[in-house]
Amino acid sequence: MNTEELTFVVGEHRLAATKVLGDDGRAPSVVHLHGLGPTADRHGVRYLLDELAEHGHGSLTFEFSGNGDSTGVLEESTLGIRLAESRAAAAQLGADEAPVLIGTSMGAHLGAALVPELRPRALVLFVPAAYPAGSDDDRFYDTLAKPGNHPDSPAFAGIREFDGDLLVISAVHDQVVPADVVDGYVTNAVKARSVEVVELDCDHFVHRWLPAQDSILEDVHKAILQVVSASVPRR
Repeated sequence: MNTEELTFVVGEHRLAATKVLGDDGRAPSVVHLHGLGPTADRHGVRYLLDELAEHGHGSLTFEFSGNGDSTGVLEESTLGIRLAESRAAAAQLGADEAPVLIGTSMGAHLGAALVPELRPRALVLFVPAAYPAGSDDDRFYDTLAKPGNHPDSPAFAGIREFDGDLLVISAVHDQVVPADVVDGYVTNAVKARSVEVVELDCDHFVHRWLPAQDSILEDVHKAILQVVSASVPRR
């Protein structure tokens, strides 16, 4: 496994990123989109991405503007800004494979909303949030609506167009995202080739809890590897 640190510019901000590559040096096809919150960063999912790299699946993990080593102020960001930054991150992936989008919380909303554009082969959504239509310009911690099972959510509109493999990792004790949001994702995944939901006995902050759960983590690794490896179609 090898890593490469890089930055890329989106608008007025420079975003910090890490490529996690297998020994074969193949260009990454997996990107992680982190969630909302001042402590969210590109490092928290390395325990998942390192395992994928060991099986030959390279990835890109990065920080949205206002988080980690990226420039910007979190409170000035919006879903619209993060959608643009997600597109730019996906553009850093290799061109030979359809991408895999791994999203956590707000990152899951972003990944699902971008399905019609990015045409991913697989979605892995941890504790997925969903926001209502018309929220793209609402600033975080100001006017942005709380996540919920909003029928008009762009995430649900996107997931209705998804024809790959969907893996949802939910938290039984999620104190941030209502439980019926997972139902919204599953119900709207009408074209998905496969749908699997894994429930974990933890709260919303799954990436703090899961690394220490040896047997459960092994099962999650297997589930992720299965959808990532199921097919690697050309674009």
